Amino acid sequence: MALYNNLKVKAYGKVNLLLDIIGRREDGYHMLNTVMQTVSLYDTLELSLDESAPEGIEIVCDKEGFPLDETNLIWKAAELFKEFAHIRFGGKLIVNVEKNLPSQAGMGGGSADCAAMLKAMNTFFGTLIDEDDLCDLGAKLGADVPFCVKGGTRLCQGVGEIMNLLPSLDCGFVIVKPDVSVSTPEAYRRYDLLKDPPRSNLDYFLKSLSTGSVFSTSIYLFNVFETAIDLPEIAQAKQALKEAGALNSLMTGSGSAVFGVFETEEYAKTAAEKLKDRYAYCEVCKPLKSSYELMWVNR
Repeated sequence: MALYNNLKVKAYGKVNLLLDIIGRREDGYHMLNTVMQTVSLYDTLELSLDESAPEGIEIVCDKEGFPLDETNLIWKAAELFKEFAHIRFGGKLIVNVEKNLPSQAGMGGGSADCAAMLKAMNTFFGTLIDEDDLCDLGAKLGADVPFCVKGGTRLCQGVGEIMNLLPSLDCGFVIVKPDVSVSTPEAYRRYDLLKDPPRSNLDYFLKSLSTGSVFSTSIYLFNVFETAIDLPEIAQAKQALKEAGALNSLMTGSGSAVFGVFETEEYAKTAAEKLKDRYAYCEVCKPLKSSYELMWVNR
């Protein structure tokens, strides 16, 4: 049974400061070197329980196109957690979702919601499941979910499940989303067609990051999907961010969101003012060391 009447959490998104594909497993999954960074943009999930209703799940969201059934990762996370923890909901578990992170953007919105649901249920039902076990559960639902359980700045390898904590930069980001979307399967398909893809310089990136220098780290930002996808809207967004003062800019994940790195959050805010009329999605954020925040609970 639930310990609380309701509970509300923030599910923070992410950007990829570096993303390279270094091979492919026999089962077809691509092997990655990627550095993921939690950012201060988020969805919210509010959990409540209707004890008068039959055992089940209901997702509520007013975002057009947002799935409200068992295909949603939030639903899948709830079912998987219930099975793993050997619990009963004790009624209908209702999840109200405020969706702010854009879809098909490479910001990990679905994975962030999934990870937040796992952690929220752990609190809601008082099950005290270890975070590493939550990561193992999350890996069954998506490659980015384990990172979204842990958050911060991490080097993620394998298919994303091998993680090492890294120092975080003190900087600001501006994230814009061009009026184009990219599906992850299509991005990988295009990558597989490349004959001689470029490679990242992971060692130099990690050395620069360890110094805390925003300037030198920005030099080594890398995303191999930029070459694979090669959309003019992405290139234009990157250039717009640089012209607005970004030290460097990069597409995140498989796109289509693009972020610029700025020395401070104040510089990022100034740049965003120049870009907000050009892009419907234009947000300022900063690096965070956690991917999840409990906003409040009611007993």
